[in-house]
Amino acid sequence: MVYLLFIFYTVFFCWLINRLRFFKKSGLSSGVLIVLFLFRVISGIVNGYISSNYYTISDAVEFHKQGLAEYNLLFSNPYEYLTNLFHSNYNSYSHFLETSASFWNDLRTNIITKLLSIFDLFSARDFYINNLFFNFLIFFGGIYLYKVFFKIFPNHRYIIIICIFLLPSLIYFTSGIHRDGIIYLLLSIVIYEVQNILEKKTYPWKKILSIIVLLSLILLLRNFVIIALIPALAAWVIGVYLRKKALVSFLIIYSIATVAFFCSGLLSPKFDLPQRVSLRQIEFIKISKRSTSGIDINPLLPSLKGFIHNMPQAFNHSIMRPYLNEKGNFFYIPLAIEIFVYEVLFLLFIFYRNQIPTTPFICFCFFFSLSMFMLIGYTIPITGAIVRYRSIYLPLVVIPITCLIDWTRVKHDVTYLKIVIHNIFHKRLEI
Repeated sequence: MVYLLFIFYTVFFCWLINRLRFFKKSGLSSGVLIVLFLFRVISGIVNGYISSNYYTISDAVEFHKQGLAEYNLLFSNPYEYLTNLFHSNYNSYSHFLETSASFWNDLRTNIITKLLSIFDLFSARDFYINNLFFNFLIFFGGIYLYKVFFKIFPNHRYIIIICIFLLPSLIYFTSGIHRDGIIYLLLSIVIYEVQNILEKKTYPWKKILSIIVLLSLILLLRNFVIIALIPALAAWVIGVYLRKKALVSFLIIYSIATVAFFCSGLLSPKFDLPQRVSLRQIEFIKISKRSTSGIDINPLLPSLKGFIHNMPQAFNHSIMRPYLNEKGNFFYIPLAIEIFVYEVLFLLFIFYRNQIPTTPFICFCFFFSLSMFMLIGYTIPITGAIVRYRSIYLPLVVIPITCLIDWTRVKHDVTYLKIVIHNIFHKRLEI
């Protein structure tokens, strides 16, 4: 019965994709959209199976169990169900930046479990059908992001499709029931709405309010993302008005943001951001001792000197791991191959790039993504978590890098190299 219900909902969502105006205005044919959605569905099944069968502790499975508890609560105590999202179990609503024993820290999980309890009303409380609902929701994020990048690179449709819908780590980690997929969705909508506002140069209060709500949700789900996102958005907006000096706006805003970050402790110890990042690293180090993919990491001192000292290691962890020869989980092999491909693309970008347009949006993509990569590298000593956290920001750098490569020159040089190798080979045969 559950299998038939899963098939029914899959067909239903494909029908919606073919009918909804949002998808019709995406610039992609219904056939392509359905195929891309089905890739996500398959990835969700694989993610769910691996989470359920290969890990002793799985966030997705725990979310599902808590969602079932919320579902049962709806029928046993409706009032508690409708109000418990706003209850604190600690007799306090303070400690917003704490990583444990905090109402705000628990809220990140409670939001997802409440969403799953709603899914349970229609899914026969099945884990995989909930996953299907979740993926249909997250699929909207990919469409929003596609619309943004297609305006910037209209001649690179296939590159954009691959980088948004088919990157292995992105599709895998956002297809499982977790915060990453929701943050990816919220971030995509924010980028889309900001671009629309700046493009039309009108400021409707409804769109501005929606952006504020979306940013607030990101803040509740993963507060440190806002640390990198706010200065990037501010520099993007200012850069649009500076036009040809967009890069200058980013350098100025990020210089101010860096000073504010390291001086935040002067306001109050509660808002000491370097200290909070350091404490976050300590919490992850404790978790890494129970993980099979834990890696060594230098303790992060909450000072400018400490951050500079850890910068090379943070860069290495967040952008280079996992290595091709890295020992550990078998599932990291395709992820290591993926990151190696990105490294090759970056080298091609260095030697074969077209002129880099320092447009505000391109600057936003690079500055925001690099900021997130560094925050991840500073705090997370677990390969699996690094790959998952990093995945949702990859399109913002992979798309510009790939689209700005002069592929005609690459093809020409590859052809020339083939000819040289062929001639050398034949000369040796003659000898």
